[in-house]
Amino acid sequence: MGRELQKKKNRSSIPKVKHKPKSKRLQVLGNATVAANWDQSLTLSQNYRRLGLTSKLNARTGGIERLGSQVNNDPHLTVRAKDRLSVNSELPTSIAPIEARIERDPSTGAILRVFHPHSTIPNPLDDPLDEVLQGYDDDDPLVLKGIIPALEEQASMEIKKRPRQQSKREKDWISDLVKKYGEDFSHMTKDRKLNPYQQSEGDLRRRVRIWREKRN
Repeated sequence: MGRELQKKKNRSSIPKVKHKPKSKRLQVLGNATVAANWDQSLTLSQNYRRLGLTSKLNARTGGIERLGSQVNNDPHLTVRAKDRLSVNSELPTSIAPIEARIERDPSTGAILRVFHPHSTIPNPLDDPLDEVLQGYDDDDPLVLKGIIPALEEQASMEIKKRPRQQSKREKDWISDLVKKYGEDFSHMTKDRKLNPYQQSEGDLRRRVRIWREKRN
């Protein structure tokens, strides 16, 4: 029975649907600087490391790509130590004591200022982004220099908001209301034919003001 159905299907005049294979080429549409420096021959993780970026600040939950000399076989290293951009949510169990000079108020004894000695640690707050700002993975041959300052400059630019523009249909609607009622916004709100959505008096006043400014 199956053979006969297959023969009938082959004789059918309905053309077979052929699906095009999905392209594995990643289209970078978010940022023009990243798209211009994107290498299609590398994976997503390799491109992010090459550009000095990270897709998320949390610790990895899946496998970690290991490339030759980058493999670290030390079993005592945690995921936080291996991934320098992951945010460690664990609270420290012990705090090393340090020395500091305290300035107190002579009358009340309240602490005014605390003078800490100059820290020899380059990143005392253990900020994971500090390495990115200082040049993430300087020894990595895949890292591309210069893209981080360009992205920071783009982020610092002020985005100008474009004011809302009235459409032609809205302008015609406001024009009909003004022709019929003039400045009587109270009656405009009660007209169920010209104001079917029952716009408030303040909203109509604002729309009329913008409409007149654009006309002048």
